[in-house]
Amino acid sequence: SVFREDPAHKPELNNLQENCLVQTTEWSACSKSCGMGISARVTNDNPQCRLEKETRLCMVRPCDFPVEKTKKGKKCVRTPKPRQSLHFEFSGCTSTRSYRPKFCGSCTDGRCCTPYVTSTVEVEFRCPEGDFFQRKMMFIKMCSCHYDCPRDNDIFLATYHRRMIGDHV
Repeated sequence: SVFREDPAHKPELNNLQENCLVQTTEWSACSKSCGMGISARVTNDNPQCRLEKETRLCMVRPCDFPVEKTKKGKKCVRTPKPRQSLHFEFSGCTSTRSYRPKFCGSCTDGRCCTPYVTSTVEVEFRCPEGDFFQRKMMFIKMCSCHYDCPRDNDIFLATYHRRMIGDHV
């Protein structure tokens, strides 16, 4: 009877939240250098203050995106934006809204161009059967050129830890 829980002494949910030191890792690099991929992080920013893995969809650039020519004396191609808005596709479902996202360009001096400043937005998808669901998705605000390049489809490699700053949910 010594170990019996006393309902009067259970911590309230608000006390847990008040005493929680929120810890959140940076978002990982996108799992693909072109097309739809996944980015992940770990956070305890929840009512239970438990570490949980969060994921978001990401697209650094479409696989068929035309690469623009660099201007004379420049080593990086600016962050391109599609001329027309587009619908995202994920698992056979299509985003209900159309978007004009920014994509990362390219670097002509052997460096790679990846997202540097991003935001995360909830995107709603509709499936052919009529079902709806929402997923977090990365939207690029700024890209940067660097030599610390990710390898395609290798989101969990420990060697790649490019930090993305300024992310707002």
